[in-house]
Amino acid sequence: MRLFITITCLIITSMANSQQEYPNVEGEILMEDDRVIVQRFVLEPGVWEGIHEHPEYQLVIVTNTTDELITQFRGSESVITQPDGEPADTLSAFWRPGPIIMSDQHQSGNTGSRPLEWIAITFKSGSIAIE
Repeated sequence: MRLFITITCLIITSMANSQQEYPNVEGEILMEDDRVIVQRFVLEPGVWEGIHEHPEYQLVIVTNTTDELITQFRGSESVITQPDGEPADTLSAFWRPGPIIMSDQHQSGNTGSRPLEWIAITFKSGSIAIE
């Protein structure tokens, strides 16, 4: 049991210190220091990210929305649509719930007609005060 707890802690710690990765989408590192990694991603129409993980502390800023996105998580699927008339460059920001691990079977696919673009700010462990 102690070995399992140790391995789990090591996995979560390594996720908190690493950049966001997607099997099918290459990210661009905009900045990295001892506290954060800032990356830019573009998910083209018809492309799925591939099953991936997310660290515990990640802020996402969507800079360009698509008109339809399908997300999968633990066997369920959700369709997110952009309301008619909303401009593609409508900004939104949110804390990504995490950590998300491989066994959660999480991925998203751009089933819309325009690229989805976002900035992921991943906070490294120790850089955020937890109360």
